[in-house]
Amino acid sequence: MKLAVAARICLGVALVVGAPSTFGVEKPETSHLAFVTEYIRELSAIENIRESGEQELKEDPNSTFSNMIHSSTLFQLELGSQIKMLKGMRLKAPHDQLIPNITAFYERKILLWKRMAEIGSAFIGGPKPGVDYSKLAAEMPEIRGQLDFIDHALFEASPWVFATLIDLKADSKGHASHLVITKEERAKLLDNLNTDFGTKMDAKVQNWTVSAASVLKGYLLKDFKSSDEPWE
Repeated sequence: MKLAVAARICLGVALVVGAPSTFGVEKPETSHLAFVTEYIRELSAIENIRESGEQELKEDPNSTFSNMIHSSTLFQLELGSQIKMLKGMRLKAPHDQLIPNITAFYERKILLWKRMAEIGSAFIGGPKPGVDYSKLAAEMPEIRGQLDFIDHALFEASPWVFATLIDLKADSKGHASHLVITKEERAKLLDNLNTDFGTKMDAKVQNWTVSAASVLKGYLLKDFKSSDEPWE
C-alpha cells in the first residue's frame, strides 16, 4: 500500500492542527521509536477493550445495552488518554501532520462512543415518554459505520506510521534502505506486536485494528537494514 494513499486519507478526513508551542519555542522532536512504540501500545489497548466487550456479551447475551455503555466508556477513557499522550509528542516534517491527524480521528471516535453510550442508557430501565426508540435504533448502525470508516482510515495510515522509522538519507544507489532504529530496537517492536496480537495477525479475517498491527509487522520484516548495519 502506497504511503501517499495513507497521507491523502488522513489529510482529507482529519482536522489538521498545528503543533503546539510553549512561549514561542517548539517542543523538541519526539524519538520516532518512542512514537511507533506508543502507537503499537494504543492499537493493543483498543483491541483489548473490543475483545473484552465481545467476550462479555458472549457470556451474557442479555447485557447488550449495559455492555454498550461499559465498552463505550472504556473506549472514551482510553482514547482520551491516548490523545493526551500523543499531544505531548512532536514529529518534524515530512511527518509533522501525522500526530495531529491521528488525534483528530481519536477525538471524533470519542464523540461517537459517547453517543453510543447515551443510546444504550436510553434503552435501559424501560420505555420513557418522548423517546423515539426507533430513531435511536436506526442511529446505532450509522455510528458503527462512522467508527468503521475511521478505523479503516487509521489502518490506511499504518504505512505512514512505519515511514517515520525510515532513514531518509540515501545509500550509494540513491535508495532509502535503512531504518533509524537498531536491530535490537526493531526486534523489540516486533516482539511487542507478537505479544499483543499473536495469532490474530495470521487470521484471514481481521478487524481494522489488527490489520493495522499486521501492516506494521509486515513492514518491519521487509528488507530494510537497521541503523547499526553497514551502509552501501
